[in-house]
Amino acid sequence: MATLSSSTTGLSWIELLAEQGITMHALGAAYLFLVANALVAAPLFLLCRSKLVISPNRSSRDYGLFVAVLLIALLVAATLENQLSAAPGTVPYSVFPHLLLVIVIHLWIYYRQEPWLIALGVATTASLLVLVALMGYVGGGAPLAQWVTLAIAAALLIFVWLRAVTTKRAFVNSSSTLYALSKEVSQKVPLAQTPWLGLPQWVALVTASIALAMANELLVGVGLYEMPAVQVIGQAGLVIAITALVSAIPAATYWLAQKCWMPELTRFVWMVWLVVGFAFTYGNYLLRLQSA
Repeated sequence: MATLSSSTTGLSWIELLAEQGITMHALGAAYLFLVANALVAAPLFLLCRSKLVISPNRSSRDYGLFVAVLLIALLVAATLENQLSAAPGTVPYSVFPHLLLVIVIHLWIYYRQEPWLIALGVATTASLLVLVALMGYVGGGAPLAQWVTLAIAAALLIFVWLRAVTTKRAFVNSSSTLYALSKEVSQKVPLAQTPWLGLPQWVALVTASIALAMANELLVGVGLYEMPAVQVIGQAGLVIAITALVSAIPAATYWLAQKCWMPELTRFVWMVWLVVGFAFTYGNYLLRLQSA
């Protein structure tokens, strides 16, 4: 009886995992995708180490943090979608270990800035983008949410390239200011910022908020030519207003305590914007899944 009971229990667990899309076939495909990611990332990593100079600075640390936050948000959204949607999720559970590995690498970058580690994270992210984009193209298109995630990840790669990477040839021929001035120095106290963002930051924030509002409308099923401009502007303004309100509280608290403004206020604003934008967009998206 004990043997029969344990066999029945084992079968129920197998059926339960299969209902969640975790099968031997799915795990095998996820494993092959992980191997492909490693095979593409390896030459990119070697190319970065041989041809580039990577500065372990504040921008490269931000890159690691932002990629980790982006992928964690993707995991949360995928989990909610897999549980609430009757159709198969766009990100199956079988690839979660792969994404968790990429998150660990980028959190490691955040806590320990080393040129080889940053190169590993950049190579892993770049190869992952190439493979996912290729699969979406060959498979006849990917869901909009995946393309938005790919676009944000590509923007983060461009960010770290502009702020912390140069070629060895350019590094030797220049005055080497990129590496020397941007390198983390523990004795150097960061300068306090003004309580408001500069014009480039505001332009970027408004543009990103409008793009987020348009993506939100597409995710809930509204066509590109059917979007009310007033509604898009209202949603973008709401995201900016909540971001400013949430950011103002710690900024004012820091000023009252230190009599100066937060030295990393810009970074904090963008972090808040990511969280607010994610909550706003996927909140509406999940409401659509529940009503469908």
